[in-house]
Amino acid sequence: MRFARAFWWVMLVASLVILVGSLPGYWMQVNRSDLASDLLIVQRVALWLGMLLSLASAILSLALAALLFFKKQTDRMALFLSFYLLGYGILMVGPLEHFLPFWFPASGNLAVILQAVLFALPTIVLILIFPNGIFAPRWTRWLVVAAGALMLSTFFVIRDPDEIVRGSTFTAASIYVAIGVLLVISFGVQFYRYFKFYSPLERQQAKWVVYGFVVSYVVLMLVSIPYYYLQNLPPAMPFPWWAALGGLGWWLGLMIQPLAFTLAILRARLWDIDIIVRRTVTYAVITLLLALIYFGIVISLQQIFARLAVGQPNELVTALSTLALAALFVPLRNKIQGAIDQRFNRKKYDAQKVLEKFSQTVRDETDLEKLTGELINVVHETMQPRSVTLWLKKDKSSKD
Repeated sequence: MRFARAFWWVMLVASLVILVGSLPGYWMQVNRSDLASDLLIVQRVALWLGMLLSLASAILSLALAALLFFKKQTDRMALFLSFYLLGYGILMVGPLEHFLPFWFPASGNLAVILQAVLFALPTIVLILIFPNGIFAPRWTRWLVVAAGALMLSTFFVIRDPDEIVRGSTFTAASIYVAIGVLLVISFGVQFYRYFKFYSPLERQQAKWVVYGFVVSYVVLMLVSIPYYYLQNLPPAMPFPWWAALGGLGWWLGLMIQPLAFTLAILRARLWDIDIIVRRTVTYAVITLLLALIYFGIVISLQQIFARLAVGQPNELVTALSTLALAALFVPLRNKIQGAIDQRFNRKKYDAQKVLEKFSQTVRDETDLEKLTGELINVVHETMQPRSVTLWLKKDKSSKD
Protein backbone atom coordinates (compact mmCIF):
# COMPACT_ATOMS: atom_id res chain seq x y z
CA MET A 1 0.00 0.00 0.00
CA ARG A 2 2.88 2.39 0.73
CA PHE A 3 4.29 1.80 -2.75
CA ALA A 4 0.88 2.54 -4.29
CA ARG A 5 0.60 5.81 -2.37
CA ALA A 6 4.11 6.86 -3.38
CA PHE A 7 3.38 5.99 -7.01
CA TRP A 8 0.17 8.03 -6.80
CA TRP A 9 2.19 11.11 -5.90
CA VAL A 10 4.52 10.47 -8.85
CA MET A 11 1.53 10.21 -11.18
CA LEU A 12 -0.01 13.37 -9.74
CA VAL A 13 3.17 15.38 -10.34
CA ALA A 14 3.48 13.98 -13.88
CA SER A 15 -0.18 14.80 -14.55
CA LEU A 16 0.24 18.38 -13.35
CA VAL A 17 3.36 18.81 -15.49
CA ILE A 18 1.51 17.58 -18.59
CA LEU A 19 -1.51 19.74 -17.75
CA VAL A 20 0.57 22.92 -17.43
CA GLY A 21 2.70 21.97 -20.43
CA SER A 22 -0.40 21.53 -22.58
CA LEU A 23 -1.40 25.20 -22.28
CA PRO A 24 0.78 26.34 -25.24
CA GLY A 25 -0.78 23.58 -27.34
CA TYR A 26 -4.26 24.77 -26.40
CA TRP A 27 -3.27 28.34 -27.30
CA MET A 28 -2.02 27.19 -30.69
CA GLN A 29 -5.28 25.31 -31.25
CA VAL A 30 -7.60 28.25 -30.51
CA ASN A 31 -5.55 30.56 -32.76
CA ARG A 32 -5.55 28.22 -35.76
CA SER A 33 -5.90 29.83 -39.17
CA ASP A 34 -7.75 27.11 -41.10
CA LEU A 35 -11.23 28.17 -40.03
CA ALA A 36 -14.04 28.76 -42.50
CA SER A 37 -14.70 32.35 -43.47
CA ASP A 38 -18.40 32.16 -42.49
CA LEU A 39 -19.28 33.11 -38.91
CA LEU A 40 -15.64 33.40 -37.86
CA ILE A 41 -16.54 34.89 -34.48
CA VAL A 42 -18.78 31.93 -33.65
CA GLN A 43 -15.97 29.53 -34.49
CA ARG A 44 -13.49 31.43 -32.32
CA VAL A 45 -15.90 31.42 -29.40
CA ALA A 46 -16.52 27.69 -29.86
CA LEU A 47 -12.78 26.97 -29.85
CA TRP A 48 -12.29 29.00 -26.67
CA LEU A 49 -15.23 27.29 -24.97
CA GLY A 50 -13.93 23.90 -26.07
CA MET A 51 -10.51 24.70 -24.62
CA LEU A 52 -12.05 25.80 -21.31
CA LEU A 53 -14.27 22.70 -21.12
CA SER A 54 -11.32 20.41 -21.88
CA LEU A 55 -9.18 22.04 -19.18
CA ALA A 56 -12.14 22.00 -16.79
CA SER A 57 -12.62 18.27 -17.43
CA ALA A 58 -8.94 17.61 -16.74
CA ILE A 59 -8.89 19.72 -13.58
CA LEU A 60 -12.13 18.11 -12.39
CA SER A 61 -10.71 14.61 -12.89
CA LEU A 62 -7.51 15.44 -11.03
CA ALA A 63 -9.45 17.13 -8.22
CA LEU A 64 -11.75 14.11 -7.87
CA ALA A 65 -8.72 11.81 -7.86
CA ALA A 66 -7.18 13.85 -5.03
CA LEU A 67 -10.50 13.86 -3.14
CA LEU A 68 -10.73 10.07 -3.29
CA PHE A 69 -7.07 9.64 -2.33
CA PHE A 70 -7.21 11.85 0.75
CA LYS A 71 -10.70 10.80 1.85
CA LYS A 72 -10.53 7.03 1.26
CA GLN A 73 -6.94 6.06 0.61
CA THR A 74 -7.33 2.85 2.66
CA ASP A 75 -10.14 1.68 0.36
CA ARG A 76 -8.74 -0.37 -2.53
CA MET A 77 -11.58 0.52 -4.86
CA ALA A 78 -11.27 4.24 -4.12
CA LEU A 79 -7.49 4.10 -4.56
CA PHE A 80 -7.75 2.35 -7.92
CA LEU A 81 -10.40 4.83 -9.09
CA SER A 82 -8.10 7.66 -7.99
CA PHE A 83 -5.34 6.27 -10.23
CA TYR A 84 -7.87 5.83 -13.02
CA LEU A 85 -9.02 9.46 -12.78
CA LEU A 86 -5.43 10.71 -12.89
CA GLY A 87 -4.94 8.90 -16.19
CA TYR A 88 -8.38 9.86 -17.43
CA GLY A 89 -7.84 13.55 -16.74
CA ILE A 90 -4.62 13.66 -18.75
CA LEU A 91 -5.07 11.01 -21.40
CA MET A 92 -8.75 11.13 -22.29
CA VAL A 93 -9.97 14.73 -22.00
CA GLY A 94 -7.40 16.66 -24.00
CA PRO A 95 -4.16 17.68 -22.21
CA LEU A 96 -1.96 14.94 -23.69
CA GLU A 97 -3.42 15.57 -27.18
CA HIS A 98 -2.22 19.19 -26.95
CA PHE A 99 0.98 18.50 -24.99
CA LEU A 100 2.61 16.02 -27.39
CA PRO A 101 2.11 17.88 -30.72
CA PHE A 102 3.50 21.11 -29.27
CA TRP A 103 6.57 19.76 -27.46
CA PHE A 104 7.16 16.60 -29.55
CA PRO A 105 5.92 17.26 -33.12
CA ALA A 106 7.25 13.87 -34.27
CA SER A 107 4.94 12.00 -31.87
CA GLY A 108 2.16 11.94 -34.47
CA ASN A 109 -1.00 10.24 -33.23
CA LEU A 110 0.58 8.76 -30.09
CA ALA A 111 -2.03 10.31 -27.78
CA VAL A 112 -4.91 8.84 -29.81
CA ILE A 113 -3.18 5.44 -29.87
CA LEU A 114 -2.83 5.45 -26.10
CA GLN A 115 -6.51 6.36 -25.77
CA ALA A 116 -7.67 3.63 -28.12
CA VAL A 117 -5.46 0.80 -26.88
CA LEU A 118 -3.63 1.42 -23.61
CA PHE A 119 -6.46 2.99 -21.62
CA ALA A 120 -8.84 0.16 -22.47
CA LEU A 121 -7.10 -2.13 -19.94
CA PRO A 122 -7.75 -0.04 -16.77
CA THR A 123 -11.30 0.60 -18.02
CA ILE A 124 -11.98 -3.15 -18.23
CA VAL A 125 -10.47 -3.68 -14.77
CA LEU A 126 -12.60 -0.87 -13.34
CA ILE A 127 -15.80 -2.35 -14.75
CA LEU A 128 -14.93 -5.82 -13.42
CA ILE A 129 -14.11 -4.82 -9.83
CA PHE A 130 -16.55 -1.95 -9.26
CA PRO A 131 -17.86 -1.11 -6.64
CA ASN A 132 -16.17 -3.31 -3.99
CA GLY A 133 -12.73 -3.85 -5.57
CA ILE A 134 -13.15 -7.64 -5.74
CA PHE A 135 -13.05 -9.95 -8.75
CA ALA A 136 -16.24 -11.97 -8.53
CA PRO A 137 -16.51 -14.57 -9.94
CA ARG A 138 -12.80 -15.35 -9.69
CA TRP A 139 -12.48 -16.39 -13.32
CA THR A 140 -13.01 -12.75 -14.34
CA ARG A 141 -9.32 -12.18 -13.56
CA TRP A 142 -8.54 -14.03 -16.77
CA LEU A 143 -10.35 -11.30 -18.67
CA VAL A 144 -7.78 -8.84 -17.35
CA VAL A 145 -4.97 -11.19 -18.42
CA ALA A 146 -6.50 -11.43 -21.91
CA ALA A 147 -6.88 -7.65 -22.10
CA GLY A 148 -3.26 -7.13 -21.00
CA ALA A 149 -2.00 -9.63 -23.57
CA LEU A 150 -4.04 -7.89 -26.26
CA MET A 151 -2.61 -4.47 -25.31
CA LEU A 152 0.99 -5.75 -25.37
CA SER A 153 0.59 -7.66 -28.63
CA THR A 154 -0.73 -4.54 -30.31
CA PHE A 155 2.64 -2.81 -30.13
CA PHE A 156 4.36 -5.84 -31.69
CA VAL A 157 1.82 -6.64 -34.37
CA ILE A 158 1.05 -3.12 -35.62
CA ARG A 159 4.00 -1.63 -37.47
CA ASP A 160 2.37 1.60 -38.56
CA PRO A 161 0.73 3.30 -35.52
CA ASP A 162 -1.61 5.22 -37.82
CA GLU A 163 -3.31 1.91 -38.64
CA ILE A 164 -4.73 1.87 -35.10
CA VAL A 165 -6.12 5.38 -35.51
CA ARG A 166 -7.69 4.72 -38.90
CA GLY A 167 -8.55 1.05 -38.32
CA SER A 168 -7.70 0.62 -42.00
CA THR A 169 -6.21 -2.89 -41.85
CA PHE A 170 -7.69 -6.23 -40.86
CA THR A 171 -5.34 -6.47 -37.88
CA ALA A 172 -6.24 -3.03 -36.55
CA ALA A 173 -9.95 -3.70 -37.03
CA SER A 174 -9.57 -7.04 -35.23
CA ILE A 175 -7.98 -5.26 -32.26
CA TYR A 176 -10.94 -2.91 -32.00
CA VAL A 177 -13.35 -5.84 -32.24
CA ALA A 178 -11.45 -7.75 -29.53
CA ILE A 179 -11.48 -4.73 -27.22
CA GLY A 180 -15.19 -4.28 -27.87
CA VAL A 181 -15.87 -7.95 -27.07
CA LEU A 182 -13.94 -7.69 -23.79
CA LEU A 183 -15.87 -4.57 -22.83
CA VAL A 184 -19.21 -6.25 -23.60
CA ILE A 185 -18.23 -9.29 -21.51
CA SER A 186 -17.12 -7.00 -18.66
CA PHE A 187 -20.46 -5.20 -18.66
CA GLY A 188 -22.20 -8.58 -18.74
CA VAL A 189 -20.23 -9.60 -15.66
CA GLN A 190 -21.22 -6.33 -13.98
CA PHE A 191 -24.93 -7.06 -14.60
CA TYR A 192 -24.46 -10.62 -13.31
CA ARG A 193 -22.79 -9.31 -10.15
CA TYR A 194 -25.59 -6.77 -9.71
CA PHE A 195 -28.26 -9.48 -9.32
CA LYS A 196 -26.10 -12.20 -7.74
CA PHE A 197 -23.67 -10.56 -5.29
CA TYR A 198 -24.45 -6.90 -4.65
CA SER A 199 -25.90 -5.50 -1.46
CA PRO A 200 -28.62 -2.81 -1.72
CA LEU A 201 -26.00 -0.07 -1.28
CA GLU A 202 -23.74 -1.57 -3.96
CA ARG A 203 -26.68 -1.73 -6.33
CA GLN A 204 -27.24 1.99 -5.85
CA GLN A 205 -23.55 2.59 -6.58
CA ALA A 206 -23.82 0.51 -9.75
CA LYS A 207 -26.88 2.51 -10.83
CA TRP A 208 -24.89 5.73 -10.60
CA VAL A 209 -22.13 4.32 -12.80
CA VAL A 210 -24.51 2.84 -15.37
CA TYR A 211 -26.38 6.14 -15.48
CA GLY A 212 -23.11 8.02 -16.04
CA PHE A 213 -22.00 5.64 -18.80
CA VAL A 214 -25.33 5.77 -20.61
CA VAL A 215 -25.64 9.56 -20.55
CA SER A 216 -21.98 10.03 -21.47
CA TYR A 217 -22.05 7.62 -24.40
CA VAL A 218 -25.33 8.97 -25.74
CA VAL A 219 -23.80 12.45 -25.81
CA LEU A 220 -20.57 11.17 -27.38
CA MET A 221 -22.44 9.16 -30.03
CA LEU A 222 -24.50 12.19 -31.01
CA VAL A 223 -21.35 14.30 -31.26
CA SER A 224 -19.59 11.58 -33.29
CA ILE A 225 -22.11 11.86 -36.13
CA PRO A 226 -20.86 15.26 -37.37
CA TYR A 227 -17.28 14.22 -36.50
CA TYR A 228 -17.31 11.26 -38.90
CA TYR A 229 -18.96 13.44 -41.52
CA LEU A 230 -16.10 15.92 -41.24
CA GLN A 231 -13.48 13.18 -41.36
CA ASN A 232 -14.89 11.88 -44.67
CA LEU A 233 -14.85 15.22 -46.46
CA PRO A 234 -12.60 15.46 -49.53
CA PRO A 235 -9.06 16.66 -48.68
CA ALA A 236 -9.42 19.89 -50.65
CA MET A 237 -12.77 20.85 -49.12
CA PRO A 238 -12.58 23.20 -46.09
CA PHE A 239 -14.48 22.39 -42.92
CA PRO A 240 -17.88 24.12 -42.53
CA TRP A 241 -18.29 26.85 -39.94
CA TRP A 242 -20.07 24.59 -37.43
CA ALA A 243 -17.14 22.14 -37.21
CA ALA A 244 -15.69 23.96 -34.19
CA LEU A 245 -18.93 23.45 -32.24
CA GLY A 246 -18.49 19.67 -32.13
CA GLY A 247 -15.83 19.83 -29.43
CA LEU A 248 -18.23 21.38 -26.92
CA GLY A 249 -20.46 18.33 -26.68
CA TRP A 250 -17.43 16.03 -26.70
CA TRP A 251 -15.82 17.59 -23.63
CA LEU A 252 -19.17 17.79 -21.82
CA GLY A 253 -19.75 14.09 -22.45
CA LEU A 254 -16.34 13.19 -21.06
CA MET A 255 -17.02 15.10 -17.82
CA ILE A 256 -19.96 12.87 -16.84
CA GLN A 257 -18.17 9.59 -16.11
CA PRO A 258 -15.68 10.90 -13.49
CA LEU A 259 -18.52 12.57 -11.63
CA ALA A 260 -20.65 9.41 -11.64
CA PHE A 261 -17.81 7.18 -10.41
CA THR A 262 -16.79 9.59 -7.66
CA LEU A 263 -20.35 10.09 -6.40
CA ALA A 264 -20.81 6.32 -6.32
CA ILE A 265 -17.61 5.68 -4.34
CA LEU A 266 -18.19 8.55 -1.91
CA ARG A 267 -21.80 7.36 -1.51
CA ALA A 268 -23.10 10.92 -1.72
CA ARG A 269 -26.93 11.06 -1.96
CA LEU A 270 -27.04 7.66 -3.67
CA TRP A 271 -30.73 7.19 -3.00
CA ASP A 272 -31.59 10.08 -5.32
CA ILE A 273 -30.39 8.15 -8.39
CA ASP A 274 -33.83 6.61 -9.07
CA ILE A 275 -35.37 10.08 -9.16
CA ILE A 276 -32.59 11.35 -11.44
CA VAL A 277 -32.97 8.42 -13.85
CA ARG A 278 -36.75 8.81 -13.93
CA ARG A 279 -36.56 12.53 -14.64
CA THR A 280 -33.86 12.04 -17.27
CA VAL A 281 -35.98 9.50 -19.14
CA THR A 282 -39.07 11.65 -18.76
CA TYR A 283 -37.56 14.85 -20.10
CA ALA A 284 -35.65 13.04 -22.85
CA VAL A 285 -38.91 11.53 -24.14
CA ILE A 286 -40.71 14.87 -23.73
CA THR A 287 -37.97 16.69 -25.66
CA LEU A 288 -38.14 14.18 -28.51
CA LEU A 289 -41.94 14.27 -28.70
CA LEU A 290 -42.12 18.07 -28.51
CA ALA A 291 -39.50 18.37 -31.24
CA LEU A 292 -41.52 16.04 -33.48
CA ILE A 293 -44.75 17.89 -32.65
CA TYR A 294 -43.11 21.26 -33.26
CA PHE A 295 -41.79 20.36 -36.69
CA GLY A 296 -45.09 18.68 -37.52
CA ILE A 297 -47.03 21.81 -36.59
CA VAL A 298 -44.64 24.09 -38.46
CA ILE A 299 -44.77 22.00 -41.64
CA SER A 300 -48.56 21.63 -41.44
CA LEU A 301 -49.18 25.34 -40.85
CA GLN A 302 -46.81 26.31 -43.64
CA GLN A 303 -48.72 24.06 -46.01
CA ILE A 304 -52.05 25.53 -44.86
CA PHE A 305 -50.88 29.14 -45.20
CA ALA A 306 -49.33 28.37 -48.57
CA ARG A 307 -52.66 27.04 -49.86
CA LEU A 308 -54.50 30.04 -48.43
CA ALA A 309 -51.96 32.33 -50.13
CA VAL A 310 -51.27 34.21 -46.90
CA GLY A 311 -48.20 36.45 -47.18
CA GLN A 312 -45.34 36.32 -44.65
CA PRO A 313 -46.72 33.46 -42.51
CA ASN A 314 -43.40 32.74 -40.70
CA GLU A 315 -44.10 34.92 -37.65
CA LEU A 316 -47.61 33.55 -37.25
CA VAL A 317 -46.41 29.96 -37.64
CA THR A 318 -43.74 30.49 -34.98
CA ALA A 319 -46.21 32.07 -32.56
CA LEU A 320 -48.83 29.34 -33.01
CA SER A 321 -46.21 26.57 -32.68
CA THR A 322 -44.83 28.09 -29.48
CA LEU A 323 -48.30 28.39 -27.97
CA ALA A 324 -49.09 24.79 -28.88
CA LEU A 325 -45.86 23.56 -27.23
CA ALA A 326 -46.54 25.59 -24.09
CA ALA A 327 -50.05 24.15 -23.84
CA LEU A 328 -48.88 20.57 -24.42
CA PHE A 329 -45.85 20.54 -22.09
CA VAL A 330 -47.53 19.99 -18.69
CA PRO A 331 -50.14 17.37 -19.72
CA LEU A 332 -47.56 15.57 -21.85
CA ARG A 333 -45.08 15.50 -18.96
CA ASN A 334 -47.70 14.14 -16.55
CA LYS A 335 -48.81 11.50 -19.04
CA ILE A 336 -45.25 10.30 -19.72
CA GLN A 337 -44.35 10.39 -16.03
CA GLY A 338 -47.36 8.25 -15.18
CA ALA A 339 -46.52 5.74 -17.93
CA ILE A 340 -42.90 5.48 -16.75
CA ASP A 341 -43.91 5.03 -13.11
CA GLN A 342 -46.52 2.44 -14.06
CA ARG A 343 -44.02 0.45 -16.12
CA PHE A 344 -40.69 0.83 -14.28
CA ASN A 345 -41.58 2.16 -10.82
CA ARG A 346 -44.58 0.08 -9.91
CA LYS A 347 -44.31 0.44 -6.11
CA LYS A 348 -44.31 4.23 -6.30
CA TYR A 349 -47.16 4.16 -8.80
CA ASP A 350 -49.31 1.88 -6.62
CA ALA A 351 -48.55 3.92 -3.50
CA GLN A 352 -49.51 7.10 -5.30
CA LYS A 353 -52.84 5.58 -6.36
CA VAL A 354 -53.53 4.47 -2.78
CA LEU A 355 -52.81 7.96 -1.45
CA GLU A 356 -55.06 9.53 -4.07
CA LYS A 357 -57.86 7.17 -3.07
CA PHE A 358 -57.32 7.97 0.62
CA SER A 359 -57.40 11.72 0.02
CA GLN A 360 -60.76 11.30 -1.70
CA THR A 361 -62.01 9.22 1.23
CA VAL A 362 -60.94 11.93 3.71
CA ARG A 363 -63.00 14.49 1.85
CA ASP A 364 -66.15 12.36 1.81
CA GLU A 365 -66.00 10.18 4.97
CA THR A 366 -67.18 11.47 8.37
CA ASP A 367 -67.18 8.21 10.35
CA LEU A 368 -64.02 8.21 12.52
CA GLU A 369 -63.82 4.41 12.79
CA LYS A 370 -63.97 3.93 9.03
CA LEU A 371 -61.44 6.73 8.56
CA THR A 372 -58.94 5.23 10.99
CA GLY A 373 -59.35 1.82 9.38
CA GLU A 374 -58.71 3.32 5.95
CA LEU A 375 -55.62 5.09 7.32
CA ILE A 376 -54.22 1.82 8.67
CA ASN A 377 -54.81 0.16 5.27
CA VAL A 378 -52.96 3.00 3.54
CA VAL A 379 -49.94 2.61 5.84
CA HIS A 380 -49.92 -1.15 5.23
CA GLU A 381 -50.07 -0.81 1.45
CA THR A 382 -47.56 2.04 1.06
CA MET A 383 -44.97 1.35 3.80
CA GLN A 384 -45.60 -2.38 4.48
CA PRO A 385 -44.62 -2.36 8.18
CA ARG A 386 -44.75 -5.46 10.40
CA SER A 387 -47.40 -3.92 12.61
CA VAL A 388 -49.41 -0.71 12.82
CA THR A 389 -50.77 0.98 15.95
CA LEU A 390 -52.90 4.09 15.78
CA TRP A 391 -53.18 6.28 18.83
CA LEU A 392 -55.66 9.16 18.92
CA LYS A 393 -55.07 11.84 21.51
CA LYS A 394 -58.20 12.84 23.37
CA ASP A 395 -59.03 16.50 23.29
CA LYS A 396 -59.25 17.66 26.94
CA SER A 397 -61.26 20.72 26.02
CA SER A 398 -64.06 18.64 24.62
CA LYS A 399 -66.84 17.38 26.88
CA ASP A 400 -68.33 13.90 26.66
